Amino acid sequence: MAKVPRKSWILLSLWLLGLVSACGEDPSGADLKRVLKASWQSYVKEYISPEGRVVIPERGGETISEAQAYALLRAVWVGDEDTFVRVYKWTFQHLSRAKTHGDSLLAWRWGRQPDGSFGVLDINSASDGDLDYALALALAARRGWRAPPGVPDYLKEARRVAGAILDKEVVTLPGGELLLTPGNWIEPRPPYLINPSYFSPGAYRLLTQVQPDSRWDRLHRDTYPLLERLAQGLGDQPGVGLVPDWCRLDAQGRPMPAPGQETDFGWEAVRLPFRVALDYLWFKEERAARLMAQHFLPFFKKAWQAQGRLAAIYRYDGTPAVNYESPVLYAGVLAAALTAGDREFARQMAKKVLSFYHEKDGKAYFVSPDNYYANNWAWLGLAMYAGWVQP
Repeated sequence: MAKVPRKSWILLSLWLLGLVSACGEDPSGADLKRVLKASWQSYVKEYISPEGRVVIPERGGETISEAQAYALLRAVWVGDEDTFVRVYKWTFQHLSRAKTHGDSLLAWRWGRQPDGSFGVLDINSASDGDLDYALALALAARRGWRAPPGVPDYLKEARRVAGAILDKEVVTLPGGELLLTPGNWIEPRPPYLINPSYFSPGAYRLLTQVQPDSRWDRLHRDTYPLLERLAQGLGDQPGVGLVPDWCRLDAQGRPMPAPGQETDFGWEAVRLPFRVALDYLWFKEERAARLMAQHFLPFFKKAWQAQGRLAAIYRYDGTPAVNYESPVLYAGVLAAALTAGDREFARQMAKKVLSFYHEKDGKAYFVSPDNYYANNWAWLGLAMYAGWVQP
């Protein structure tokens, strides 16, 4: 996953000061909508090839399944059916494992091969990309969009991908709990490596509507107790309400550090509040609201009140890991605030995300024109705040 550059952020430009002022007390008006549309159009122009491939500069022009899925979700929520068609067609034709492995998951990495040609670099899957891909297809079908000739119907493909996720990326712990793993490369036995930011309880709820299977309900049920345990402690280390980027889960469902993997609340974990928020905003799941209100939000509100800013990354124990800010972190906190019902704090976080927005040389972007990760997650956070993230 591409990381945001570790550098000090530029303060608001005169133009941006005017924008934030124009947004007034609530940055969800016409100016916010204009920012969302302009930054999406610029992203399509700068990142998405005519064929529908998301080209990531930070990865040397490679493409990953996550990026294709983000583009599909954003296209649905902005109402850009033409771009959705292009991205879906390329994704199915180049990343789908249906023909090679028969499971409809996506190969996670595509790019230049040693002989100079382009193709799949790693056939293994990434469950976050697969979940977002299936979700985007299901949402497109719900809107009545039609797939182009030569590729499967959106709803049928969403069902196939959803079934493959359950069959290839989910395991059962000895106690009977279901667990989403990072991909098809599952260890044969506990302790299992997990990435909590891949958990998407809102997606589980929606996917069970298009691919009925009791395992979705069980996975949804078992996710919240696990997230609470992750927020409370990791091995012998007490928690402060955050979750780690990566960890392991033993046979009894107890979280522990994963050797060689980051345990920070960093570039991975920051996505979790958005995914949990979907479950509350779409299905009014009270466990989502409690998780954000009792664990995540108190930590960030305290840090905000003490410093007037939030660090881009925090250690699991709550100490800042870096001394710079990021719209990615602010977007995650924004989602947590919306889920907890704290609209005023969400407004403050939305204004912070907007403070990283620029329009220059015909481009509209967050942080910098070639910052793939910030341009996706800043947009997603603001789109949620604006009410665009609909099922």
